Amino acid sequence: MAQNQPVNTCVSCHQQQDPPLSTPVEQMKGSVHDHPQLGCVGCHGGDASEENPELSMSRKEGFVGKPSASGIPKLCAKCHSNATYMRNFNPNISVDQYERYLTSQHGLLLAKGDMKVAVCTSCHGIHDIKRADDPTTLVFPTNIADLCGRCHANGDYMKGYSIKTSQVNDYKTSVHARMLYEKGDLSAPTCNDCHGNHGAMPPGIASIANVCGTCHFVQADHFSSSPHKPAFDELGISECEACHGNHAIQSASDKMIGDNEPATCIQCHDPGSKGYEAALLMRTAIDNLSAKIALADSLFGKAHRAGVEIGDESLLLPNAKDALIQARVLVHTFSSNKVSESTASGLKAADQAVLVGQQALKEVGHRRQLLALMVVLTLLVAGFLVFYIRARERRA
Repeated sequence: MAQNQPVNTCVSCHQQQDPPLSTPVEQMKGSVHDHPQLGCVGCHGGDASEENPELSMSRKEGFVGKPSASGIPKLCAKCHSNATYMRNFNPNISVDQYERYLTSQHGLLLAKGDMKVAVCTSCHGIHDIKRADDPTTLVFPTNIADLCGRCHANGDYMKGYSIKTSQVNDYKTSVHARMLYEKGDLSAPTCNDCHGNHGAMPPGIASIANVCGTCHFVQADHFSSSPHKPAFDELGISECEACHGNHAIQSASDKMIGDNEPATCIQCHDPGSKGYEAALLMRTAIDNLSAKIALADSLFGKAHRAGVEIGDESLLLPNAKDALIQARVLVHTFSSNKVSESTASGLKAADQAVLVGQQALKEVGHRRQLLALMVVLTLLVAGFLVFYIRARERRA
């Protein structure tokens, strides 16, 4: 257990040495473990109050020197699994990391003697450990994919594990990566959000929908009550992944449904089948509503650019767009009737919006005609005045 040492001869000695012996002292500066109640002996053992190296690094004092890699998880757990001790630093911190690690793929392989797997220091560092919410730490969301990729994207290192090494590159092409790296959305999923962190495991076929459902809960709920759920379970198909993929997930689009490439529906449903016809009906309904919204949008845009104000009727278009969003989500029910019901309400709002837009453009036309008339009248009056003034000048 870490001790409160009034004197730390480990530091005073090592800081006088050349690298790499002095490196740990520098790395500890700014570390989350750089705390008066924590010291070198917590991990390395010994007696930091003794000036004599033979006494400070005595095996009788529990000096272990460099901890073995296989012993790192248990060593870290001495503090991090002790709720009473950890409460002194952060009463809200989790203290079950070690137990979860033992259930992880890394922990299970370590228990079998595999020394290549990740342990605590592999991800968190050794002496330069920082808070997880520090943007410079390896476990910050924007750094995690590259952290995992240090092993999992290394073909030579991963030989013998029979898993792909393209996950990181695939992930960086995904919509999730674009949200994280380009838009700065730290809630966007990265490796540990789907696989776990201390208890990291590959999601099984039965758990994929639950993993995706932590964010996409409405879609997951629709899918779980759809006819695809029992069919996928029976066939051993991996639910969300079957249509959306896993690491290289792209933005969902209407092109994913229907009867033409690249629709995913036609990968399983043959022409003329019930599923094929349902996919065609859903795509047709969504396309019709999308087209009507685009028309109304165009009309409203032209009216606004012409200076015509559209009042409360402009709420019709958002209502239509909401119905379109709902219809796209309802696709996960695989019920053409439910999708059609949503698009029908949207079409009603969109049709009204189109009429409003057309009326607004008519108003634009009337205004232009009136403006043209005023211009003509102004020119006639100006011409008459010029003629009148010249006539007076000639008489004078």
